Order: sequence, then structure tokens, then C-alpha cells
Amino acid sequence: MANIVENKYYLKTVHDEIDLYDRKLAHLLNFETFATEADRAAATRKLTLKRDALALTAKRLAGEGIEFQQNDLPRSFRPKDAPVAAEVEEVKEAAPQNADASQAGGANRSARRQTSPYAGTSLDWQSSVQHYMQNKAKA
Repeated sequence: MANIVENKYYLKTVHDEIDLYDRKLAHLLNFETFATEADRAAATRKLTLKRDALALTAKRLAGEGIEFQQNDLPRSFRPKDAPVAAEVEEVKEAAPQNADASQAGGANRSARRQTSPYAGTSLDWQSSVQHYMQNKAKA
């Protein structure tokens, strides 16, 4: 049986699982179809019990002083008036710059022809391919 090491990485995993259960509950309530309301209530109760156990574990670990970042918290744990992480906006702004650089490099790379370091040796596969294509064109 594996021992669980309760550290900041475990707490992050618990937060991720809580967020997953939140999404599962939202999907269950909004999109799933059930034969009866009792079936829906049973499925909701089952997911809620699992989520609540994880929430208690996360609160206990945070209470014990295990460090965590605010952006690692599940959305249901975050305050309603909390601003969205600034890092996400920075990534969105930086992405177009990186995309332009990669497109320019990609176009430049395809336009120039690189020579093989094995040109003229027995490892030069390009010459054998050219020889094959010439023989195929003659036939």
C-alpha cells in the first residue's frame, strides 16, 4: 500500500481533483438525462460526497500550513470578486509574438536549402534518391 506524502504537490493534486469533480457535477446537472429525479439526485449525491471528502482534505492541508498558490485553487474555492490571474493575460499577449516569430522562421527555413554533412560520402542518401528518381523517369 502506498503512503501518501502530504506536501504542496499533493495539495495541488487534490485541488485539481476538486476542480474536476466541480466540472463533473456541472455537466451532470446541466446535460445528463436521467429516467427519474431520484436517479439524478443519487448521481449528484455520489459525486458530491467524493468532492466533499477531497474538500475536507484540502482544507485540512491548508490549515496545517502547506503552501499553495492562489491560482491553483479550484474555481469553487476562489472568491467571487477575485480577479482572473494576470499570468493568463500575459500569456495571451505573448503568444501572438511567438507565433509571428515561428511563422517567419518556418517560411525562411523552407526557402533555404541546407546541405547534408554527409554529401559525397557513402552516407549521402540524397544522391541515391536522385539516382533512383532519374532511373524511374527513364523507365
